[in-house]
Amino acid sequence: MRLKRYILIGLMLIAALPTMVAQGVKFTVQAPNMVEQGGQFRVTYRVNSDVDDFRGPEFVNFELMGGPSQGSSYSTQIINGRASRSVERTFTYYLRATKEGTFTIPKAGITVDGKDYTSSAWTIKVVKTNDPAYQQASAKATAQPQKFKPDGRVFVRSFVSKRNAYIGEPIILVQKLYSKERITNITDFEEPSYNGFWKESIDIGDLQLTKETLNGETYNVVVLKKYILFPQKIGKLEVGSFTLEAVIQIIKSRAARDQMEQMMYGNTVRYYANETLKLKSPVITTTIKALPAGKPAGFNGLVGDFTMEASVDKDELQANDAFNLRIRIKGKGNISLLEIPKPNFPPDFEVYDPKVSQKSSSDASGMSGTKTYEYLIIPRNEGDYIIPPIGFSFFNPRTGHYKTLRSDTFHIKVGRGSAQAFTNVNSSSVNRDEIKYLGKDIHYIKTGEYELQQIGERKFNSLAHLLYLLLSPIFALAIIILYKKNSKKRANVGLMRNKKATKVARKRLKNAKQLLSANDKQGFYEEISKVLWGYLSDKFNISLSELSMDTARERLSEKQVDPVIIEEIISILNSCEYARYAPNTGSDGMQKIYEQALNIISKIEKSLK
Repeated sequence: MRLKRYILIGLMLIAALPTMVAQGVKFTVQAPNMVEQGGQFRVTYRVNSDVDDFRGPEFVNFELMGGPSQGSSYSTQIINGRASRSVERTFTYYLRATKEGTFTIPKAGITVDGKDYTSSAWTIKVVKTNDPAYQQASAKATAQPQKFKPDGRVFVRSFVSKRNAYIGEPIILVQKLYSKERITNITDFEEPSYNGFWKESIDIGDLQLTKETLNGETYNVVVLKKYILFPQKIGKLEVGSFTLEAVIQIIKSRAARDQMEQMMYGNTVRYYANETLKLKSPVITTTIKALPAGKPAGFNGLVGDFTMEASVDKDELQANDAFNLRIRIKGKGNISLLEIPKPNFPPDFEVYDPKVSQKSSSDASGMSGTKTYEYLIIPRNEGDYIIPPIGFSFFNPRTGHYKTLRSDTFHIKVGRGSAQAFTNVNSSSVNRDEIKYLGKDIHYIKTGEYELQQIGERKFNSLAHLLYLLLSPIFALAIIILYKKNSKKRANVGLMRNKKATKVARKRLKNAKQLLSANDKQGFYEEISKVLWGYLSDKFNISLSELSMDTARERLSEKQVDPVIIEEIISILNSCEYARYAPNTGSDGMQKIYEQALNIISKIEKSLK
């Protein structure tokens, strides 16, 4: 029967094609006359024809949530042997009313068969929440069919990698949207509360739609957010609910409007319609345990799994020469909270504050990275010195035990050096506090020629004496002004770093030159990288935590440095990183990199003048 019915319809359409008539173009707009402030609504433009071009209006006084989403439908009617074909194209916008008042939505435009048409403008009144007029106008909605119920078909959930953890132990949080319906848009995502947690985001890129089976049911799933949570308190901690609005397409049904629809679709016509749902995830409760007893001395609460490397760049040098102590810690855990105890240096070592650099990343397995401390050390006296082992402790939640890492003992042999000349004094046994007392008890015999003064010659109240009395306060005042001015400059750390940037860079370039001569490829490229990064950090006052290619490019651009120079220094840094791991990098390439680094610093200095 169904096949015969379709054949009959086809024959009727073929027979009626010559008598089909075209209708005039009608372009209308449909929207509510009144909406509540903060409420969402739709503006739909309908056209009874195929459209070559659609030009939507500008929604100045409303927030555009999405659109235009397009739809189309076609129908044919045959009455008394005459067939008429109708087409309907729709363009729908989703808007939010953000402020109270009466506003007009401008006209939209279309092009059909080369002719332009415009719709009417539409006026919408935005009223306050719970406005009586709006409540009365919306009361008719109770007579409309019930809205779609999302129970079991559309919902959001939060998942944690563990519900029982130690304080400071990382927990992976994943927030997902589940739907058995077609998802068209996600808006108004509101974060949950994270009371008692330290949060780090995991980059998941663009939202992706996948399939997932949950409790035996298959759903369309969107992973919304991923985080690493570090619990900071003991006890029951809650990950709060997050909320969002999801626009889904559901299949609705209605009765057939005419005989033709009954012949083609039966008594019931099914079609897609958009539904906006406000969704809220359940709260998740976690139990956070205290770390076990037996904490090592110096333990500062670090939880994870780490390794440590410590080294000095030289263990034999002359007094007043410098060497570097480098401590590198690598592993999984909250690397941002990692702090090591200050090493115990001999009193004859002048030690500068360490340069701290950090690289970290977050993924589904947690947070990992490296943290490096570099100390610049200058021994002031000759002798054999010892830097005791450097150590730090952490708790490993996987094993449930504390672990302490320690470096080797460093033996530093310091020669006399050309700058030391204490006669008959063993300088290795004299520290800096004792040196200032040498020669205080018995003064040395003064030798040499001295000017003799004639007996009776008077200098008191002489011209020189009077000039001295007159000029002394002026000189004293000038010295005080200069001292205060220099003190203010020294207090400005950024300014001092800026002034010393070039000097420090050129000093480190000498070290790079020595590594070049020794054909130490790894050390050379590492030193060149340190020279350029250190120069950019000091010259443009960029903290180490913010230092990156993008930050350097942005700061150089702000100082109006030539873009060619900017790209050149970025290229040198990239070349250093590549060359450190390239298998065949000869001395010619190292020499070229050295000359480029030397020239680029000069170019930047010239461009800043």
